[in-house]
Amino acid sequence: MVESKTRKSAFLREAIRQLNLTDTSVETVRAEDLLTRPELHESQDLVSVRAVRVEQKLLTSIQAFLRLGGRILLFRTSTGADTPPLVAPPLVYEATWTLVENLRSRLIVLRKML
Repeated sequence: MVESKTRKSAFLREAIRQLNLTDTSVETVRAEDLLTRPELHESQDLVSVRAVRVEQKLLTSIQAFLRLGGRILLFRTSTGADTPPLVAPPLVYEATWTLVENLRSRLIVLRKML
């Protein structure tokens, strides 16, 4: 997990400990800062993003962590755009799912392709 705020990352570490999760860790950095670690490139099947502004630059950065066929899950609220973000290869738009109708929250799924 990646969380730039110290208090939130401390909460995530405590949740990991309380739930006895294994092979789970928290990095207290911005996701973009992890791009300097080659061992993380193309190492993930799934990346979830919430509570950040989704721009092309962010998508380009985080897709580097995905394996081929991996997905990005974008959690959107009523303040987010109703349409999926513009994506560029190797990302493609896959689907939008409604989460809580009366809150207008939804999940946008992007997939890394060839």
